[in-house]
Amino acid sequence: MALTTDDLVGYLRAEFDKSSKLRVALFILQLAVAVPAALSVVIPDNYHGALYALAILGALLLGLWWFVNGAYTKSRSAAQAARRAALLTGGLAEPLSPTEISNLRERFTVNTQKAKQFEKTDYYDSALSAGPGRLAEMLEESAMYSEHLQRMSSYVMLGVLWFFLAVFFVIAFATTPFVEREVAFLVMRVFLALIVFVMSSDVLGAYQEHKSAAKEIRDIRQRLSAADANNYPPTDVLLAMTDYNAAVEGAPESVPYLYDIYAKDLDQRWRDYQTDRAAKRAQRGAA
Repeated sequence: MALTTDDLVGYLRAEFDKSSKLRVALFILQLAVAVPAALSVVIPDNYHGALYALAILGALLLGLWWFVNGAYTKSRSAAQAARRAALLTGGLAEPLSPTEISNLRERFTVNTQKAKQFEKTDYYDSALSAGPGRLAEMLEESAMYSEHLQRMSSYVMLGVLWFFLAVFFVIAFATTPFVEREVAFLVMRVFLALIVFVMSSDVLGAYQEHKSAAKEIRDIRQRLSAADANNYPPTDVLLAMTDYNAAVEGAPESVPYLYDIYAKDLDQRWRDYQTDRAAKRAQRGAA
């Protein structure tokens, strides 16, 4: 059974929806794994049973995290594969071979019924006929969304870092004058245990990678805009697509639910951009 562009859009949206929920679960699990470490600080050494229970709980949570992380990685990989296929079939109007269709279906982690629920016929908005120009417009639209979501994701990660930094200073300055030295040190140890969560979830690394990805994608958008002025040379478009794929697939997935928050605004921005570009093309044609 063939896979149309609409089918592929349904799969990519369903897979990204699934992977975003799994990323939230991973974040919660990483915090949960740090909790036993924090609790172990306040439990006396002679409470052997409680300490053993915390160790077992930590191991179980770590195993669950490993399982969920595997599912997340597989779902995100399937979403990226569907995205690449949707761009090519939609931009070039060329069908996929039976071999590639079979390969894609093996990678998908959602069923056909689920994918149908996520189909969106106007997911890519280009009025150009099939060819390098249409593919470039679809890439540029996707890049505009990705750039914004990656930038906003970097702000969220930076906010998480500032939150933990603020917690540290509150603990450091609020507890010292009012509690015994031993209690203050105990609170500090609990906080240091929670730092494990920040590092294990790689909040700092995610912030840097989101920020870098936004810049890379913006550069690709500018290249695609320049390609429009040159009537979309096929080689330039394909090279831009290769670089775009590398940028979005090498970056962390955008923070869950950001797309839902900004979708309407981004849709309007793209429509306005298309209107302005159509006017510019008309001016070039009249010149």
